[in-house]
Amino acid sequence: MDADHRRRPPQPDTNLADLTMADLMRLRPACVPVLLRRGLACPGCAMAPFMTVREAADAYGLDLDAFLSDLAATPAPHTPTESRECTPTA
Repeated sequence: MDADHRRRPPQPDTNLADLTMADLMRLRPACVPVLLRRGLACPGCAMAPFMTVREAADAYGLDLDAFLSDLAATPAPHTPTESRECTPTA
């Protein structure tokens, strides 16, 4: 099997680092189990709207790149490509 066909681990997404924890959880709800598994109390925390992912990693003594890689491995929410507006049928 050649190297191009091997699955590579997710790379850190530095764009996530500057999101607030509240925005991260709102935009990528699948990351909540990652936060809980790593011992972060961000879900339900009053500081979540003000603390960035980078600041949370620092406050909890986490390696930022490893933390970002874990977050990047969570599925991004589905973004519909077509409009689903309601149209009257009668």
